[in-house]
Amino acid sequence: MILTEGQYILGIDLGGTNIRMGLVDREYQLSHFQMFNCSEVLAKEPMASLQKAIVDYVRRFDVMHKVTAISLGVPAVVNKNHSYVYSAPNVYGLDELDLGLEMENALGLPVFVDRDVNFILTHDIQTLHLDPHSDKTILGLYLGTGFGNSLYINGRIHLGAHGSAGELGHIPLYGVDMKCPCGQVGCVESLISGRALVNLANTELGGCDISQVFTRFGSHPRVIRFVKDIAIPAATEVTLLDPDYVILGGGVLAMEGFPIQMLMDEIRTRSRHPFPAEDLHFILAQGDQHAGVMGGAMLVMDYLKQGKSFRS
Repeated sequence: MILTEGQYILGIDLGGTNIRMGLVDREYQLSHFQMFNCSEVLAKEPMASLQKAIVDYVRRFDVMHKVTAISLGVPAVVNKNHSYVYSAPNVYGLDELDLGLEMENALGLPVFVDRDVNFILTHDIQTLHLDPHSDKTILGLYLGTGFGNSLYINGRIHLGAHGSAGELGHIPLYGVDMKCPCGQVGCVESLISGRALVNLANTELGGCDISQVFTRFGSHPRVIRFVKDIAIPAATEVTLLDPDYVILGGGVLAMEGFPIQMLMDEIRTRSRHPFPAEDLHFILAQGDQHAGVMGGAMLVMDYLKQGKSFRS
């Protein structure tokens, strides 16, 4: 199936902080982009609230009859059938929920659910034309509320046996005993995430506003350690997969004063030598607020063109 003129994919990017929605047509043109605060929309009864937000959106723009399918990106582990959410530590109320099926039953439209970072990496690869021959290995490292990670190998997002590949934020760190919101102990996100940075600002930087951490305290030993700690899981994945490109992005890395060169140097230093360390190609994501919405629509349109079922 191919979208006809006047039909749209409704792209939804449900992050740890904001929800973004937009309509994407067959020419990949975005319209009616909207952004909402996640905590306000999902404060009570998340499923019902999300459904209401979608219905309100399509009614506001009178496009219900023009929407062919919905792409829904979530900061969570989603099964390979693009429906069931196993664990969503950064969003309240979505754990152990067949989100895709419930949304389809409520809205009467096919719903494609996936990890939000898979949508963002898809957008970045296609927008930057990084893999014209579908033979590249590309890593997406997006540090925001959590530590987002997506793996792209030979023309497709790598999902793994259960859909949980790329959960770099939830690998264990030696000697760390803090409990992670996912329920495990010692996860990377316990020390390296937007949430961890807020805690650092409040406890060790005198209650500094998080937006000023790198401009006011960029030379502080604890801030330097935070940046260098990002390189440990990043270099681990680089060494394992020997990528053609590493895309760095997310709200934390886009903050004013963030020492991106320090981070890239540290990843190179900690990666295996001589290769891949000496031939690493970093690309900085543009921080496009539309990336998750657009990337989800791109994936859905690819499925539709190939006649593939979302639940395959």
